[in-house]
Amino acid sequence: MSRQEMYEVLLSHHGIKCQGCDRTFDDIRYLELDHNPPRSSGGINHISNRILLCGPCNRLKSNIYTLDGLRKENKKRGYMAK
Repeated sequence: MSRQEMYEVLLSHHGIKCQGCDRTFDDIRYLELDHNPPRSSGGINHISNRILLCGPCNRLKSNIYTLDGLRKENKKRGYMAK
């Protein structure tokens, strides 16, 4: 599956919404394709291991957190959408 196909599948499942902070955007260009868990931690390059994150969440997640860890960190910092 190509990168574009993965992006489109995830958009169809989750909408234009960051999976890390639950913010909804009006433009898909705000969302970036990322791995969960990171490839540096053994994550595979498959649709089952891909998520859509906004830029700030993607930078915070880096290769440190999984999606669950990122969401916990966002809650602790007060970054989750209301």
